[in-house]
Amino acid sequence: MKTRHPFNVKPAKPDYYFDLGFSTFNDEHTYIKARDIKNAWLKLVKHHHPDKKRPGEDGDAAEFRRVHEAYDCLRDEHSRALYDAEYPRIRFDWLCYRKLASEEQDAARHEIEASEVANARQEEATREAERLKELRDRWKRDETNRQWEFVAKCNRRNVEELAEEQARVVRERQARERLEDAARRLRELQEEVYRERLWRQDQEQQRQAWEEMRLKADRKIRELKARLLVEREEREFERARRDEERRREERERRQWQVWVEESERRIRQYEQSYRGAPEQFLGAQEMERESTQTDTGRSTPSVTAQQAPFYCRHPLTGWSVRFGRAECFFCGRVKGWLSWTRQCPKCDGRACLKCKAYYIADIMKRRYRRYRSGGHW
Repeated sequence: MKTRHPFNVKPAKPDYYFDLGFSTFNDEHTYIKARDIKNAWLKLVKHHHPDKKRPGEDGDAAEFRRVHEAYDCLRDEHSRALYDAEYPRIRFDWLCYRKLASEEQDAARHEIEASEVANARQEEATREAERLKELRDRWKRDETNRQWEFVAKCNRRNVEELAEEQARVVRERQARERLEDAARRLRELQEEVYRERLWRQDQEQQRQAWEEMRLKADRKIRELKARLLVEREEREFERARRDEERRREERERRQWQVWVEESERRIRQYEQSYRGAPEQFLGAQEMERESTQTDTGRSTPSVTAQQAPFYCRHPLTGWSVRFGRAECFFCGRVKGWLSWTRQCPKCDGRACLKCKAYYIADIMKRRYRRYRSGGHW
């Protein structure tokens, strides 16, 4: 029993490009412009319009509606983009369907031609049978005449000659019948072998065609799946990278905000406690060191070495590296004995590496904003 192949079913979604006459459209190498689509639509509408038919002829309404439907879908950019996204699958289904339909039409045409050839052969066989029948009848008549002649001869011959003649005639007739039967069987066997060979060749060609079509479809499906997988992985990687970048920027922004707020708080605290001291902070550490080394009656300055870093305009360069226990004058954290810090060359205040980097970045940002607003660098 002949099974129905899935591609024999007409695809549900129409091939709009094929309906507008673009039979060679390829989604990987050709992009049809909207102007060409409109020109093709106008040409087909004029050709299939019901008013163009002669009186008495029916208008091709189905073709007219199909052309309108294809143009309505392709002239809109959004609907066309959605349609083009799945057009490779639609085009593949329609190509398979048209190929199978063409093969079925060819098979039907071959079947009709084979039927006509069989009818012609049957007629030829009928004529040959009639001719053989006529020859047989003629032979019978001749045989009857020969028998009558034989009877006449028998009247002149003896009984032994009559028996021998009858036996010879029977042997010749039997041999002739055997030869004819053998020739007929040989001819039928040859025809059967030839038909079997043709049938096997046709089956092998169909099997190879189906196998090639299946392999091609599987290859396209695998390529499409691989391309979709790579695109999805790239999108996921890009999304993860952007999320990580956004989280990192948010984390740095929060850390920077916390550092700025803490520094401003400590600066305001010392400013409230020691107002008027900024004019005396220069040389505060040297004065304190001299006061501790000598026992003179010099009075202690109002700005100590611990207070000087909060009133010093720390330079961007020249910070020396120090190792040991120290307190960061920005964040107030006390570093351990096995920690590295930076020391200001003007006020000898120490800062941790992160706070020093934040301070340099803040100064550069302020200078850049002042420069953009028209001030000096």
